[in-house]
Amino acid sequence: MSENAFEAAGIIAEQNVAITMRDGVTLSANLFRPADSGPLPALVLRIPYNKDVAQIYVYAHPAWYARKGYAVLVQDSRGRYASEGEFYPLRLDGEDGFDTIEWCAAQSWCDGQVGSYGFSIPGINQLLAAHLKPPALKTAIPAFYPSGMHDGFLYVGGALSMAALAQWSVVIAADAAIRKGDMDALAQVVPADQQSGKWHPASPMKDTLFFTEPDSLPFIADYLAHPSKSDYWQEWDLPSRLESVEIPCLHVSGWYDSFIAKTVESYEAISAVSDAEHRLLIGPWYHIPWTQQVGCIDFGYEARNFVDDYQIAWLDAQLKGDRSKLDALPMVRAFVTGANQWRDYDAWPLAGTSAEDWYLHSGGRANSLSGDGALSTQAPGDEDADFFIYSPEAAVESLGGNSCCLPDRAPMGPTDQRQVEYRNDVLVYSSDALTTPLFIAGKVNAVLHAASSAVDTDFTVKLCDVWPDGTSINITQGIIRARYRESLEREVMMEPNQIYEFAISVGVACHQFAAGHRIRVEVASSNFPHFDRNPNNGKPFGEDDELITASQTVFHDTVRPSRIELPVVAGG
Repeated sequence: MSENAFEAAGIIAEQNVAITMRDGVTLSANLFRPADSGPLPALVLRIPYNKDVAQIYVYAHPAWYARKGYAVLVQDSRGRYASEGEFYPLRLDGEDGFDTIEWCAAQSWCDGQVGSYGFSIPGINQLLAAHLKPPALKTAIPAFYPSGMHDGFLYVGGALSMAALAQWSVVIAADAAIRKGDMDALAQVVPADQQSGKWHPASPMKDTLFFTEPDSLPFIADYLAHPSKSDYWQEWDLPSRLESVEIPCLHVSGWYDSFIAKTVESYEAISAVSDAEHRLLIGPWYHIPWTQQVGCIDFGYEARNFVDDYQIAWLDAQLKGDRSKLDALPMVRAFVTGANQWRDYDAWPLAGTSAEDWYLHSGGRANSLSGDGALSTQAPGDEDADFFIYSPEAAVESLGGNSCCLPDRAPMGPTDQRQVEYRNDVLVYSSDALTTPLFIAGKVNAVLHAASSAVDTDFTVKLCDVWPDGTSINITQGIIRARYRESLEREVMMEPNQIYEFAISVGVACHQFAAGHRIRVEVASSNFPHFDRNPNNGKPFGEDDELITASQTVFHDTVRPSRIELPVVAGG
């Protein structure tokens, strides 16, 4: 008889362990623990993406963690794969997490201490469980996570994160169709996967295959029916729950992840109110995978994925009382793009950081790389405004950026932007070559004074690093849907051709512009399919049969100083 591979490796592996939740629903999990050991700390990973895979596309196998002296439980979320119940993303994840954690603590193989890890949805479900304060939960490692399901995940600045929603939904569509026995829907999954990221902007959303088939994901219709940040989203809202998270957490993310701004925002918020230890690790990575090659840039061997070792150092300290590895690590370790190196800090935001205004300038024709747009720290004087035309059926294509989930299916990572900077519907503002390096770390914001001939439209802003050879690499980007300029909770249409001030979050960055490089800001009205294109018609979301061409005006003068605000680190 052949020897079992796990047993030969000294691991006890149990499949489909049944755990009953408080409402009687049974969830299924796989358990890995070292053989011939006494009670150990438990690690819990709860995922809607198949417990048999266990997110090993970024993490080491659960058996590797077991070999490090942990009992590892990987559980299918409610309504997914081998678990009972109905699946609605994050619904009851806090309660299910609580029950699973306490179940682990009561087992003979557990010493009563439990930690959790996982990224993306499993990143936020850890914090939703921690908010409920399960007594056995001693630490969590939320990674690459949003702060809820609305702002920063499904919607950004009021615009739909179209490519991210499509990719994420396709990932979960197959199991949903199989569970319902809907073979017709299952047959649509592969075409939808192939189509995601490749829509024609002139196609009405309601006629787009992905949004109509399969119908096994009813929550997608709910998401699209609630574009405003209404009470509907409160069920999964993280910011309102962070003050209740009292355990130490290691927060992990990547500068090109779709959720980086919200991960950092959550870390800052919880660090400000918590007495527990919180640490931050951010690489140059995008959502999947975490490798040194990100988009068109190889960030070098130092940018490789070492998250597992970092997590063991953290877990040993929090669950075993062995701080020897963790105490040798910083409170904040961040990869500085541009400089392409790790830097260690005591806290985030970084000390000595202040907002520095870089103003838009032109002679009235900043359109494309052939235009006369400029960028400097000098405030504008009496300058002519810039004009461009935004046609929804000819939206500016997305090149790289912050999205989800796989780089071959959605626009992700650093990419040379010159292909879109040649377009006349993209305003391009470039600084002179820098004489000394400029280091930025933190939130990037923009203020645009602009007008549109439409009652609703979008304005996008992108920050780029221009190399001496002309290569223009995107650092971060943002968008505002005009109807949400005052609040994400309330729609207010514009008066055509009236000038408004738009405050735009352009994300978060940790980047060093080298001497000889230039800083560039792009302004446009679309970034598709990263975001859905605005039809400019002012109708409710999804009613886009009528596409209206808009004439856009961007002002940069003494009274209306359009600008980007960079978080410059003194002495950087």
